[in-house]
Amino acid sequence: MSEHTDPATGDASADDVQHGDTTSDRDQVNKLQQSDAQHAVPHPALHAHLEIRKLRDPLLLAAFSGFSDPQGAAVSAIDHFAEQWNAQPLADLDPELFYDFTVQRPRVRLENDERVIDWPASRFLLASPPGTNRDVVLLRGVEPHLRWHTFTKAIGALLDSVGSTESVTLGAQPAAVPHTRPLPVTLSASDTVFEGRFGLKAPDSRYQGQTGIVGILNLHLRARGWRNASLWALAPHYLTIGPNPAVSLALATLIDRGYGTSTESAPLDEQLTEFQEQVSEALSHSGEAADYVRQLEEQYDANRPTDGIPGEELGGASELPPTADLLDDLESFLRERRDDE
Repeated sequence: MSEHTDPATGDASADDVQHGDTTSDRDQVNKLQQSDAQHAVPHPALHAHLEIRKLRDPLLLAAFSGFSDPQGAAVSAIDHFAEQWNAQPLADLDPELFYDFTVQRPRVRLENDERVIDWPASRFLLASPPGTNRDVVLLRGVEPHLRWHTFTKAIGALLDSVGSTESVTLGAQPAAVPHTRPLPVTLSASDTVFEGRFGLKAPDSRYQGQTGIVGILNLHLRARGWRNASLWALAPHYLTIGPNPAVSLALATLIDRGYGTSTESAPLDEQLTEFQEQVSEALSHSGEAADYVRQLEEQYDANRPTDGIPGEELGGASELPPTADLLDDLESFLRERRDDE
């Protein structure tokens, strides 16, 4: 299948016919065609790495950086599961169809002194985690810029092929919560069974407004009669320079609780310790920022319910205080530390 295949027909685009691909592009296309020839795919937007077949009561766990995960912490949780569960690549969604590379540009890095291009992409991985008798399909990716209908249909086609009718999406939203307290996680679900799984109440949502690919995907899967849920971690809004390990750890812990898995947390624990040390050092250089965090701690403690951690009453992204100027020094310090590393 060509990189510029029409997602509906599988035909090559006019661009390919008139102008042709570069040699490196053709090599990549040949590899994808060989893979697809070996493994049938249920949708032309998919490229398979393994045989796509029926699995053991498979569960989908998915996260997408972007609108639903601004700093990539939910995707980092998926990456953590992939590493700890020895997940294997199952299939890719063709990036050429779904991303505008002038909006989210590919990145170049050196690997063994050779330049390698990392393209925005979404990949399925297959795992059989210890502690459960079911398979898990992991999906980690970047929110697409184009063809959301095709994107969600391709995901649904793969899930149908492997026999999955249950999914959980992970996300994070900035909120007025301190990094020094357990991070609240909220639940949105199509079925009350998820409340028992995660020990969280799924409130009736009256939200109307913009949504991301997580919302579109969940509605698409629910329309097929499948059960799904979303776990949203409330992340300290003043820490925006990269994935917050506390968010990843909070989400990973809930998945373990809900599905009986026992995932080694040491890598995230180590990242969190280092992260907290960096934030503490940054706060020591900014009295105003430290005062602001103390105010958040007081607010958090005052709203802590007797039966768990606070949730929506702490306020989401729409209620964030205007603290951009106050926290500029904190962000600059943390960014300089990461650049030095």
